[in-house]
Amino acid sequence: MSTKGRNTVRVKAPLPERQHLTRFRVIQRDLVYVIGIPQEIATEELLGSYEYFGQYGDIKKIVVNTQNAHVVNIPRPTVSAYVTFLNIEDAQECIYSLENFAIHGHLLKASFGTSKYCSSFLSGSKCSNPDCMYLHHEGDADDSFTTEDISTNTQRFTEMTRPPRPRDYDLYDFRDDRKTVFPYRRILSKPPAKQPEEIEIEILPPAPVEKESKFIKELFQEDLITVPPLVVDYTTSKSLIDMFSLNKPSIRSFFEKGSKPN
Repeated sequence: MSTKGRNTVRVKAPLPERQHLTRFRVIQRDLVYVIGIPQEIATEELLGSYEYFGQYGDIKKIVVNTQNAHVVNIPRPTVSAYVTFLNIEDAQECIYSLENFAIHGHLLKASFGTSKYCSSFLSGSKCSNPDCMYLHHEGDADDSFTTEDISTNTQRFTEMTRPPRPRDYDLYDFRDDRKTVFPYRRILSKPPAKQPEEIEIEILPPAPVEKESKFIKELFQEDLITVPPLVVDYTTSKSLIDMFSLNKPSIRSFFEKGSKPN
């Protein structure tokens, strides 16, 4: 079959200094990636309505991926979807709302999505698609992950793409009370209307002070206790010879003379 007359798009090779970017995907915080969506509700029109993703904020684009349906250990297949919000805050609160949420027996898992680089940007040419959702500038290194990091779901990738709910999440007001299928969106940009219950702290009375003993009072009294000095008389009328009996004959001298000492 001849291809003459058909418009063909020839993809240019990446510039040498941008060749390494083909291995990376960059986190987009206005993009929510959701898996586990039952196939019976997986239409862009329905998911974009207020009852589903529409309540979380203005949506730029929804892409439902039905080619890679998940059919492992479930009676009905599920699909994934990419939801691009107009505001980053809306995307983040969408992830918070869908945490631990199941529909039709399927648990949804929402996270920030990633995007690859536009082939036109990689080749240094101008992109001709006005609706192109790929990257046209080099992303932050902290938000960049290799395809291997994403496929193995490394810890850093999980922590960066699945932010946990704030601890006081349930204290914030809902956006409104209109009926929805997906969980109600809360408004985290405003202070919570409810306040945590105050914890009552029992204040005990001060312990009674024991009466000071007489000894303690005397110990800390202002008047100093005076002790009379000890007087010792060191004078004597005897000489050292008399005091130590140095003038008496020794016992040895009696034995030499054959007599007994008195």
